[in-house]
Formats: sequence, structure tokens, C-alpha cells
Amino acid sequence: MTRKILNSNLKANLSRMLKIHFLYIFALVIQLIAFDAGNLIEPIVVFRRWILLLSSLAVVTFLWFVSRKSNVSQAILRRIVITLIVVDVSIASFYVYTQRGMASKAVFLYIVPLLVAACMQKKIALFNASVLCIAAYLTAAIAYFKLNFNEGYRIELYGEAGFYSAMLILIALALWIVVRPRKNS
Repeated sequence: MTRKILNSNLKANLSRMLKIHFLYIFALVIQLIAFDAGNLIEPIVVFRRWILLLSSLAVVTFLWFVSRKSNVSQAILRRIVITLIVVDVSIASFYVYTQRGMASKAVFLYIVPLLVAACMQKKIALFNASVLCIAAYLTAAIAYFKLNFNEGYRIELYGEAGFYSAMLILIALALWIVVRPRKNS
């Protein structure tokens, strides 16, 4: 009975999160159209973002259809959550890299995979997602710094990377406080 309730909670949470992802991708598309209209980003970056967003939309749509099946198992739901986290981390990392690495405001996008991980209501899922976000953020920021060396100072890179890594862990902790299952008293 408890497993059925957990499966039901996960399925409901995941269904809501997938619907929100359609709005999330739509918001990113609107931003991309606005930035392109204002010539704020290079045409090749616009093209690459379109590919990323359309690919993400295709994956989210597929995951949504799979999650709606009536006989979907707990294992499949977990795989959907993991896939969605990877998609969200990829989007955030691409945006961080293409928006000047450590100077990017897109670091905020790493909150989205943490919200998805919170659907599972498991501490390990949240902390694994936060570690994945941190690793991806550090990779994107350091890669941009190494390839565009004169756009920042090394100490600035260390300060930004450390601060945002700590913030992602704190957000995961806060989410765990909010979503953890509580025993009825």
C-alpha cells in the first residue's frame, strides 16, 4: 500500500513538473526570440539554442507521454526524473557557457533540476542532483574561462564557482526541508 502511494505521489508530482517544463521551454524560446530580434547574441549561438530548445521540447514531450501511461512502474518514473534532470542540467550548462561562463546570470537555471529532483522526495536524489549541477556549472565556467582567458580573473572564477556551488547545496537542503515525507503524529 505504501509503495502504491509513493508511486502515485511521484507520478502526480512528475506530471505537474513536466507540464511546467513546457512553460519553461516556452519562456526560454520567448527570451531567445527577443534577444535575436535585438541582435544581442550571435547568429550561430541563436541557431545552437534553437537546436537545444527544440531537442529539449522533443524529450520533454516524449517523457510526458510515457509518464501518462496508466501502468507505468516506479522504476520508469525514476528514469523519467533522471532524464529530465539531465536535460535541465544540459540546458543550464549550455546557457552558462554561451553567456560568458562565470559572468553568466543563467546560473539560476540550475535550480530547475533541483526542483525536479525534489519530486522524488528523497534526500539522495536532491543531493545527487546538486552535485551534478555543481559539476556541470564548474565545467562550463572553467571551460569558458580557459578558452576566453582575458575575460576575468582566476580569483573571480574561484569566488564565483565556490559561491554558486555552496548556494546550490543550500537550495537542495532547503528543498529537502520542504518536501521530505513526514510521519503522521
